[in-house]
Amino acid sequence: MVHAAASDSPYQVAILVFDGVEILNFAGPAEVFVVADSGRAFRVSLVAESTEAIRTMGGIRVQPEFTFLDAPKPDIIVVPGGNLSAVGRSARRWIRENAAGTRVVMSVCYGALVLAEMGLLDGIEATTHHWGIDSLKRAAPKCRVVQDCRFVDSGHVITTAGVTAGIDGALRVVERLLGKEAARWTAEEWMEYRQMPEHTLEQSLPAHNGGQKRR
Repeated sequence: MVHAAASDSPYQVAILVFDGVEILNFAGPAEVFVVADSGRAFRVSLVAESTEAIRTMGGIRVQPEFTFLDAPKPDIIVVPGGNLSAVGRSARRWIRENAAGTRVVMSVCYGALVLAEMGLLDGIEATTHHWGIDSLKRAAPKCRVVQDCRFVDSGHVITTAGVTAGIDGALRVVERLLGKEAARWTAEEWMEYRQMPEHTLEQSLPAHNGGQKRR
């Protein structure tokens, strides 16, 4: 078992939730961060416009812990997909105001469209659910949209494909911050989740990648 680097406090992970959010889009990454380093490395919070219960896609009720006004300053922001019409101005303002100070902003599935509206995908590579590739190209004309991969790591911004791919994106964050063994332990030992071999994904991508890692 590999432990996190010495730190006075865990990384603060803020996961945006809203009415109609896709369940696994936020629950998958949450599980990764909650169990990584046996729960020591990350503090995961659900953040919404209010702390009243929201209904996920499918009607499951979830209680956010913080609002945009009182949420801890995030080190990592996760923007899931789902009913994006419910992601209002206050949510977008919160993301915009906090994005620059984070280590990573990560979108899952159609959450990439929210980042696109803010210009956070300009000049980088990104991906989304395969059904949304054309929509992302239209929403982010200055972004090189990539498909047929689980996630795109463009440094400050990580975008993932659909639903379960959010798990892979979160594991990539764990790998970057805690190391490969910590990510492997989280995936294989705890979650019994098999990460797709790196070479399999890279073979589906163009030969050039602009110096960015994609998996």
